[in-house]
Amino acid sequence: MTRMGKMGLLVLVLAFVARLAAAQPAQIGTITGAVTDNTGGVMPGVSVTITSQERGVTRTTVTDDAGKFLFPAVPIGNYTITAQLMGFETALLTDNLVETEKTTAVTIELRVGQLTETVTVTGETPIVDMTNVAANTRVRNDQFEKLPIGRSYQSLLGTVPGVVGTGNVNALGALSSNNQFLIDSVDTTDPTTGTFGTNLNFEAIQEVSIYTSGASAEYGRALGAIVNVVTKSGTNTFEGSFKYIFVNDQWDKQNSTVNQVTGASLERVKFDQVNPNYAFTGGGPIWRNRAWFFTTYERQEATSPQRQTVGTFPEDYQQVTTSDFFNIRGTVQLNSSNNVWVKYYRSPTGGFVIDYWGNTAGERAALTAQTQGAENWAAQWSGVLRNNWTMEAAFADYTSRIDVTTFQAGRLLSNAPIFSQADNRYYNGATFDGFVDRPRRQFNAASTWYLTQGERSHSIKAGVDYQTVESGARFDYPNRQLFIASNFNQQSGAITPDIRRDYESGDSTSSGENLALYVRDKFQVTPRLFVEAGVRYERQSGESDLGATTVDASTFSPRLSGSYDIAGDGKSLVQGSYGRYYAGVIQSFSDGFAGIPQQTNYDAYVWDGTDYVFSNSVRLGASSFRPNEDLRPYFMDEYTIGYQQQFGRALAAGVRFISRSWGDLIDDVRTFNADGALLREVVNYDAAERTYRGIQFTFERRFANNWSAGASYTYSRTRGNHFENTFTSLGDYLDAQCRTTVDLTVGSGGIIPCAEVQNGANKYGAPGYDRPHNLKFQGSYVKPLGPTNLVIGGVAESISKTRYERSRSVNVLRPGTLTNAGPTATYFYEERGASPVDGMAWFLDSAVELTWRIARSYQAGFKAEVFNLTNQEMQLTTSNTAWCGSGAGAGCAAARENFLKATARGQFQQPRRFRFSAIFRF
Repeated sequence: MTRMGKMGLLVLVLAFVARLAAAQPAQIGTITGAVTDNTGGVMPGVSVTITSQERGVTRTTVTDDAGKFLFPAVPIGNYTITAQLMGFETALLTDNLVETEKTTAVTIELRVGQLTETVTVTGETPIVDMTNVAANTRVRNDQFEKLPIGRSYQSLLGTVPGVVGTGNVNALGALSSNNQFLIDSVDTTDPTTGTFGTNLNFEAIQEVSIYTSGASAEYGRALGAIVNVVTKSGTNTFEGSFKYIFVNDQWDKQNSTVNQVTGASLERVKFDQVNPNYAFTGGGPIWRNRAWFFTTYERQEATSPQRQTVGTFPEDYQQVTTSDFFNIRGTVQLNSSNNVWVKYYRSPTGGFVIDYWGNTAGERAALTAQTQGAENWAAQWSGVLRNNWTMEAAFADYTSRIDVTTFQAGRLLSNAPIFSQADNRYYNGATFDGFVDRPRRQFNAASTWYLTQGERSHSIKAGVDYQTVESGARFDYPNRQLFIASNFNQQSGAITPDIRRDYESGDSTSSGENLALYVRDKFQVTPRLFVEAGVRYERQSGESDLGATTVDASTFSPRLSGSYDIAGDGKSLVQGSYGRYYAGVIQSFSDGFAGIPQQTNYDAYVWDGTDYVFSNSVRLGASSFRPNEDLRPYFMDEYTIGYQQQFGRALAAGVRFISRSWGDLIDDVRTFNADGALLREVVNYDAAERTYRGIQFTFERRFANNWSAGASYTYSRTRGNHFENTFTSLGDYLDAQCRTTVDLTVGSGGIIPCAEVQNGANKYGAPGYDRPHNLKFQGSYVKPLGPTNLVIGGVAESISKTRYERSRSVNVLRPGTLTNAGPTATYFYEERGASPVDGMAWFLDSAVELTWRIARSYQAGFKAEVFNLTNQEMQLTTSNTAWCGSGAGAGCAAARENFLKATARGQFQQPRRFRFSAIFRF
């Protein structure tokens, strides 16, 4: 069989055997350029060679009639480019950086001379890219390891323009469930919640690339940030590190804030406990210039301050969590044109102790123990089949799981929980005994053709994505029983019986399937005008745990973007884009139609003085809530326009305007049947609205001449009346009346149409995560001092505070009566988001690291990080949003007086904290 035949067979085998999934980017970029003589004339027939500076792999091509050359599917890293032609000096360009999905464009000038003479210059760093319009923030390990920042890829999201928060962020008006988290080609987004699904050894991260707008047709099912984490790969040099990182709450600043309602101090009980973190990395060649490995291991140990249960006799307990994060990656260069890598990682954390009863656990036996973690493996191949034809394929298996059980064995009844009606506390058993299991299996493949017609070039890429997901759960009470006692004597264990409930049990697992096909063409219309046009087709389907169809929809997403090179040097770009993006329907939607309810159906037995006697059965599994198979996934239309300017090799600045609007938002509409029964339907609700308008100013300085920096300012507004994944109060009970007996100034004597409460003018406004002003800065400086290096880093942010509105809970009345129907609604006295917490939130974090060169490449060092350096303890949030009209009764005065006041420690910014690290590198 020919080599081409074998490669085709490989791709078919991968497609056949994988239980498939979503499209992810290959960890490759492109090097392109032109060779001219000293007069600017084009030079065909020049031999151009690229050499990986980390791994020694080489590839060679020859310039075409226009003097141009192309190296597609280049693994990321630094490259040396050599250009040679008889009768000319050899040109050598070093440190040309290739990044994921970016084009490194270089211009080489050859001078007349001897081939043996070499002219060496510094190569290119692609900060601005004519071929990629998407707003992209890229943070590399040589940058973030100098900064004071949380040790997770999620914390790096806080540096991105237009992003609010860290972790499950709100990006450019999107929900926190609209992001996509990719780790080495594996979609690790939690399929049920749409939030991040796993942690990762921080030392394993090579770079994090975040797209926030203008994404091409290769991406789907994400309306917020697309987070692509690339882990480290071995090189021809054996290298690694060991770090001992430690914190202790005793060293941190005490809380000086007070409850703004009562005046009571919010000081915390400080706990003198060193919590250590051990991190090891190591990698190098297996076979120089051909195969490499890199592995990381991190162990985190954290002991929480002592806490107490709330029973008659409080019992002390502590949470001691242990995390063992392991990652190993192998990379093989099969030949100069084919690259393969395989990776495995796991991230278990055990030892969580949680009061899932809601602060009513009377003893340790009523607490829930929890372990959680993720595990996955992935493989990816990229190959150059011809110089103008490349292919790539990846497949992976990923799962995240949570197991819950009793923290401490109970004294009786096989650990079944006991609820004591005497003190409203739970004893003897935990809230849950069960699991959550959320696997995602995925496959993607793509092929790219590079065509040239005169001065016009095309890069045509077509691909397929496929994934299957599940959302599995089982939640039992221990022994599948719950005892309700008239009284429980915690000291003696004596129980005064009343009711026993025996619960049905069963695993509830919904499933989903996503298939996407896309094609896009990047083409050069003129030497200065570059256009990308593409379209993405997606089919999303889902089933409930009983196999009933919950969603079955197909969508088409057009994408169009362009760049115009003002100066003709590829560094002064006017760019714009339009795209339609469809949200993925997350599995919690299908879970909402579950036919196997958890901790719901039971047989009740009543104590007759000597034994439990059957009383009645409760069966709530047959819900009248049914899927709508005509439901359409909701979408977002996005327009952007901006300007980017690169100065020299390491500096760039830009401005970008983004306009977004959402459509076909999904909601459930609730109303009453003629007999008073509740009717609930899920629809694309026309009255639901959401928009975003923002302008971003950015500055980026890649690390050069001992310093790097990044800064951004975003002014934006998010507006609308729908800020949840699916189900909100919009459209509910529009034919009913609502009532409050607390504030009779609402409506007429406290009675107001529910249509005004649910869909009224004040429902429209800004969500809590709308932050009009957001200024960010991060930077570092390295000062060599003989055999030592002094590194100073800083991160700062100033942002508008959380938005609220004056509100009051009201009751929904049954039609034609003053009888409460059970549901409640929230009435807004003012436009949503009209009352933010006063002022701007801001912080400054700092880091200082000093390292000594011991011998050769061995280094030892120490790092100190200070978070909230200036010890700002300003108010950030509140739980007091209730309000009353000025004409309401005296009991309402407290609501008006306490509106927006903070009462808990967590509603203020944390005081100054410290973290220290001992470091050894080799």
